[in-house]
Amino acid sequence: MSTLSGVREIARTATPSFTLGRAIALLAGSVAVGVETLINRAEIRKSRRQLAELDDRLLRDIGIDRGTARYESTKGFWA
Repeated sequence: MSTLSGVREIARTATPSFTLGRAIALLAGSVAVGVETLINRAEIRKSRRQLAELDDRLLRDIGIDRGTARYESTKGFWA
């Protein structure tokens, strides 16, 4: 189960009122999702940087040309 699924499950729990414990759990879940997103974006950025460093022989091996590699490597981590 992903972190986001866990947050949604907590949010759906039939609780009679909004308790401090539930608020803390929701906040912690939101922080965890944010951290997970940042880590994923950093991995994407690293992969794109590595793609830019590949030589033409390796690019042919993975089936892309230099123009496509250049285009992908210049994308921001948010794209």
